[in-house]
Amino acid sequence: MRVFKGLVSAAALICLPVSAHAGEVTQLIFFGDSNLDVGRVNSEATGGAADDGILPPPNTIAGRSSNGAILPEFLVRELGISQLNFSWGGATSGALNIVGYRGLPDVMETGTLAQLAEFEAFLGGYPADPEALYTVIAGSNDIALIDKNDEAAIDEAVQGVVANLRYTVTQLEALGAERIVVGTRTPRPVLSDFDRPEDEPDDAARNDTAGRQMNIAIRALVSELDEALEADVELFDTYAIIREIAESAEAHGFAAYDDSEAGYCISNEDCTGLINHDGAHKTSAVHELLAEAFIDQFELEAAN
Repeated sequence: MRVFKGLVSAAALICLPVSAHAGEVTQLIFFGDSNLDVGRVNSEATGGAADDGILPPPNTIAGRSSNGAILPEFLVRELGISQLNFSWGGATSGALNIVGYRGLPDVMETGTLAQLAEFEAFLGGYPADPEALYTVIAGSNDIALIDKNDEAAIDEAVQGVVANLRYTVTQLEALGAERIVVGTRTPRPVLSDFDRPEDEPDDAARNDTAGRQMNIAIRALVSELDEALEADVELFDTYAIIREIAESAEAHGFAAYDDSEAGYCISNEDCTGLINHDGAHKTSAVHELLAEAFIDQFELEAAN
């Protein structure tokens, strides 16, 4: 059985009354992958035995897949409210985590569905905070290890992502969530204008194309769920936002967009003006702009 270090009661984290500083939002609760993980996977990778059965708890801050703060931290900082962050770098939309195949066996079952089960256990029978804002960003790792020339495998993975996200959102509503945000997959460095890899002539761009295909399905799912559920289900289109930043890089204070590995933050001592942190993640400066867009879209109020 996996054991989480530093567990506290669900009531202490979720159910006590909290004064709302961001409109009607009392706190921010996150599920998903490295776009949201502020340190759980890095803590597991660097903080002890990889197979001791002990995992770092939610909100562990121990390094991110970026060169600094990422979206949840910027939101917390700007809004002045707390976060409860279940995310894991490498998490799929299902129960598994692809980092588990890379020498971290304890992490294997920390995908989004496992995070949802962890959240339900934290609740301990209490309802979820109806005034919190719940954000789910997952699906990228479902296609990370798939050959981007294998259209049948991509189609199957996308169908799986849709099914898992549908279950996650529906279950969050059943637990008491009333406001749920679902994000799209972020762009890969080599950008595509096609929506199916089989149509993309550039091999290097097919990773981005696969994400575009998945994002079409995620957008349709969010629209469907918003109509079907009583909860307010909204889309945060990280792909569209970051794509616009890349295409108007200099207007946003970045250097001209560079999709090469030489343009990655991890390849440079100074990341000023760079958009891509590595082949899958964005720099902290991009996450800061994402936070601004998130606050504007959902009309959240900044802390006084």
